[in-house]
Amino acid sequence: MPSTPPVSRVLYAAVGGLATTAYYATPDLIRSRAARGWAKTALAGVVLASSAPDLRRAREESRERNRAAAQEQGQDQVDWRVTWTSMKPRGRATLVAGGATALVASVGSVVLIERAVFRRGERRRAAGVRFAHTRPALVWGVLTTAIAFLPDDVGEPTD
Repeated sequence: MPSTPPVSRVLYAAVGGLATTAYYATPDLIRSRAARGWAKTALAGVVLASSAPDLRRAREESRERNRAAAQEQGQDQVDWRVTWTSMKPRGRATLVAGGATALVASVGSVVLIERAVFRRGERRRAAGVRFAHTRPALVWGVLTTAIAFLPDDVGEPTD
C-alpha cells in the first residue's frame, strides 16, 4: 500500500504548480514586457525555492547510498578535491569546457522553448482565443505538481 506524501511535500508541490501556472499565464495578466520579466523572475525563484527541500533530501540520500556502497566494497569515500587537483590541466580544461557546453545548451534550449510557447500564445490571442496563455499554463502547472509526486526511487534496483 503506497504511503501518502508528507504535508510539506504536498505544500511544495502545490506551490511549485501554482507558480508554474502563474509564470506561463503572465502574458494574459501583465501586458508590460518589463513588468512581466520581473514577475517571471520572481515566480522562477518561487519554483526553485519550492524544489529546494526535495533537492536537499535527495542529495543526502545519495550521499548515504554512496557511503554505504563504498563501505560495502571496502573502499574509502572518493575525495573529489584530491581527484581534481591530481588531474592534468588538459583534463580539467576538458571537464570545465564540457560542463560549460552543457550549461549553454541547456539555457539555449530553454530560451528557444520559452519563445516558442510565448509566440504560440500570442498567435492564439490574435485569433481571438480568450486566456490564450492561461489555458496551457494550467496544463503546465498540473504537470509540474504531478511530477513532484513521482517516487524518487524510480529506476533504482530493488533488493
